[in-house]
Amino acid sequence: MDIAIEIVGIIALAAFVWFIVVAIRALSSADTFFLHAESMLADIKKDVSQMASEVSIIRIHAVPVLDNIAEVAQRVSGITEGLAPRVEAIYETVDDTLNVFRGALDDVERIKDSVVETIESPLNAVKRTTTGVVGTLVKGVSVVRELISEFRKNGKA
Repeated sequence: MDIAIEIVGIIALAAFVWFIVVAIRALSSADTFFLHAESMLADIKKDVSQMASEVSIIRIHAVPVLDNIAEVAQRVSGITEGLAPRVEAIYETVDDTLNVFRGALDDVERIKDSVVETIESPLNAVKRTTTGVVGTLVKGVSVVRELISEFRKNGKA
């Protein structure tokens, strides 16, 4: 039985030694991992610090630009608000002017029609009269010509 206990003790000792070796390897790997992680964290910290610095620089330059953009937008808004009533007034003025011109054109058309009618009535009357008188004179002249021509023919014959 002593031998069995010695064998079990040797196996336990071998297992313990193996456990110690595996633990040392794990600790060595963990140490390497932590060293590597520490250097990576240092690099990350340096990169984050540099990015924070650059963001600060960008912020320093961007804030005044954004303030200027906000001020310009506010001024443009004020200008457009001031222009809206003026543009509306211009539209109304143009519309009123067009109405005045339309009324003036209607008045001119009525005056033209009145003048044409005023001139045409006497002209038509004169024309009718002239046509009658001129026609009578023309007929009279042709009758006189015929008579004269008949007298000439008869006088020579």
